[in-house]
Amino acid sequence: MSNVVIDMTMSLEGYVAGPNDGKAYPLGQHGGMAIFDWYTSGTEQVQTPLFRPAPGANRDEVDAMFADSGAFIFGRRTYDITDGWGGRHPVNGVPVFVLTHNPPQNFPKGPSNLTFVTDGIASAIEQARGAANGKDIKLGGASPGKQALAVGLCDEINVHVAPYLLGGGVRLFDELPEGIRLEKLHVSDGPLATHIRYKVLRT
Repeated sequence: MSNVVIDMTMSLEGYVAGPNDGKAYPLGQHGGMAIFDWYTSGTEQVQTPLFRPAPGANRDEVDAMFADSGAFIFGRRTYDITDGWGGRHPVNGVPVFVLTHNPPQNFPKGPSNLTFVTDGIASAIEQARGAANGKDIKLGGASPGKQALAVGLCDEINVHVAPYLLGGGVRLFDELPEGIRLEKLHVSDGPLATHIRYKVLRT
């Protein structure tokens, strides 16, 4: 059965994008793109030109991302900023489910088969489960992750902590309704990122 996993890169103080993220600054101002330097700190391309991780922990994380991801769930803001990835998400072109109150009339067609979900995170996860073929359902962007945590539908959190301070922007773990206990499953360190995976413990 698919695990539901928050898989996000963030700055040391917990921001996944800097201030004023949008089309002009996809990862916000204050140098938001720097938190993803670990993707490109090596020389050998992996899968697509976007990924050139250094050998070792960074390469292992990218390899696992491609191997384990069966579907992604994003919020409408991420969809808009990326222009729907042109219909093909960079990780294997896997199915993508977008949470929104107002589905767009026109959207890019491609192998990711973009699906717009208007009835909440639980429905998005259920639909993604049907498309993931037993692989992980990845929650991308801060909003889907927080929504899944709030209703007890997140199984694991995989964070890639960059040695960078954004000083503001979009936080990954604010506005949760209660404290949530975690169990550390794995930690590894590579150039420009420390990778930490947790199990979410449910009461």
